[in-house]
Amino acid sequence: MSDFKAIFLQMKYILFLIILMPLLSALGYAEEDDAQKYEKCMGLVETSAQGAVDYANDWIFSGFGGIPAGHCKALGLLGIGQAKDAAKLLDSLGDEMVVKAPLDPSQATKNAQIRTQLFVQAALAWQRAEAYDKAYISYSSALSGITDDDPHNNRLIGDLYMARGHLQILRGENRAAINDFTSAIEKNSRSFEGFLARAKAYRKIRQYLKARLDVKEALILSPDHPEVLLEKGILLRLEGKKLEARAAWQKIIDLYPQSDDAEIAHENIDLLQEN
Repeated sequence: MSDFKAIFLQMKYILFLIILMPLLSALGYAEEDDAQKYEKCMGLVETSAQGAVDYANDWIFSGFGGIPAGHCKALGLLGIGQAKDAAKLLDSLGDEMVVKAPLDPSQATKNAQIRTQLFVQAALAWQRAEAYDKAYISYSSALSGITDDDPHNNRLIGDLYMARGHLQILRGENRAAINDFTSAIEKNSRSFEGFLARAKAYRKIRQYLKARLDVKEALILSPDHPEVLLEKGILLRLEGKKLEARAAWQKIIDLYPQSDDAEIAHENIDLLQEN
């Protein structure tokens, strides 16, 4: 899978890609022609990224298009490897929506949802460009626009804290990552991912007891998940419990013999034997 396809799928995973009609209606676009242009341009993003950029530019130069055209162009730029330019454009579109926030409450809610998506996509593009500090700012901008008074937002807020936490690891900010993973857990305590991510961060700063407690919680929620078992083995090895570590890794091999996790488990077992 290409890098662009991977990040395109990641966008769809973290939160759905900006949908055609809600975007246009929220911004006051009513003409059928605009909707058709946006739909065509977004179709080009996946089939011909450069074609999407060219199409969006023509649309913009005609004096129309606004944010929909800019959004399509940004994703096209990402597709042709210009991640920094894509990120700058997505951030500017998000900022533009902040400035143009409508007074009508229902439309303001729609705009806030779109603004959040634009900032998240900007963060992903900055991350693709390895501009991690800028990605952090974009994630923070996305989070600042979401209210936690609506329980329906809990999953989204949790997902964004998880995404920003993983980014903090890339920035070398492990303690900040722990804070973000903790916020994610508070929003969704039934998901093992938050506990597993926080366990890894605790391990990085050598707080092994807290790491073990988080792995224990993750195992309760997902007893046979290979990544949890892998982390369990690592922590056991650090405690000097080689036989128990081997058992955790062997379980991965037995349950998921063809997986990447099984390959890593084999490597870890081999290291145990060498030591």
